Amino acid sequence: FEASWARRTQARITRLCALNRAGNALCAWHDSRRERRLYPPRNAPPDTLNCGCSHAEALFEESLARHGVGAYLPGESVRMDPALRNPLLKLLEEVWGYKDGDFDKFKARTIAPNGEERWD
Repeated sequence: FEASWARRTQARITRLCALNRAGNALCAWHDSRRERRLYPPRNAPPDTLNCGCSHAEALFEESLARHGVGAYLPGESVRMDPALRNPLLKLLEEVWGYKDGDFDKFKARTIAPNGEERWD
């Protein structure tokens, strides 16, 4: 179960946090805006996007959009503002032990169809 969880998260990072043609990796919020990037192309620290958001924050933003909270894909206008997204993620992590993924921790299984196979 833990190995499957880790593989799924890594596959999502590879897919959703990849560099674009300009060498930037951005969360959906910052990708939709023409603001100055915190880090120059290809120079963000590990587990951090060029906009300054973490991989966990970007994955959380995509998970919210997939469940109807905000939007993730280009062209969609409503996105989750980091000023709201980041404290919400921190609260979920601290209070309920949230980790990236659609998993039922009590039954130790993936909530179909969101397993690692979907993201590979």
